[in-house]
Amino acid sequence: MLGSISRTPVRIAASVQRQAVRTLMTSLPSTDRARSSALGAIRGSGSSKDMLDISNLEEFQFDDSTTVGHDGLETQREIRKYLRITKYELPKLKAFVKPFQPPTTTQILRFRTSTYIGEPNHPAAPKVVLTVETKSLPLTNPELHKFLLLVGPRYDPVKEQVKMSCEKFQDRSQNFKWLSDTLDKLINEAKKDSEAVSDVPLDLRHAAKNIKPKVRFPKEWNRPVKTA
Repeated sequence: MLGSISRTPVRIAASVQRQAVRTLMTSLPSTDRARSSALGAIRGSGSSKDMLDISNLEEFQFDDSTTVGHDGLETQREIRKYLRITKYELPKLKAFVKPFQPPTTTQILRFRTSTYIGEPNHPAAPKVVLTVETKSLPLTNPELHKFLLLVGPRYDPVKEQVKMSCEKFQDRSQNFKWLSDTLDKLINEAKKDSEAVSDVPLDLRHAAKNIKPKVRFPKEWNRPVKTA
């Protein structure tokens, strides 16, 4: 008898806590008043440590969802969260839309960078790749020939592009600057006495793997045409 009497306040406190938790879980994020009243009931029922005390838990009455069921509800809440963002927040981005403007004839350099979401300190994030078409460079034919000799295997004869990359510095802007300065130095060097190396052939062995020969089907392998 004394044991049942001593357990009654504990059961009442546990029931109040469970009812408050249910109210808190079923209330929407916008109903702050219901959430505040639920938290007040939890605090008023006893110490916050009582909720985590296993000895104060009453016997499960099979009147609540299982762990798998609560996980499913949490998944539904997360899905609805992003659906609300899609409906109410994404349309606000229209205010920041800018019309596409193609690059002009003077904007001949193309830079490419990589951003790794969730990894701001990724070791490959500062890397910058510069690509420029050889026909857009302000060089004559002899100067262009010397320029291609200087860049070496960075020249792609198939695409007629020069590609250079830099990851010397931790700051991405410094890699941008280094590539721009290096290209300027190569162009200035190509304009100096370009006729002296005009007879030196280009070494394109590095691009042999990109140059695929055109394979044609032999005519003698064709099936003979049946005559009527």
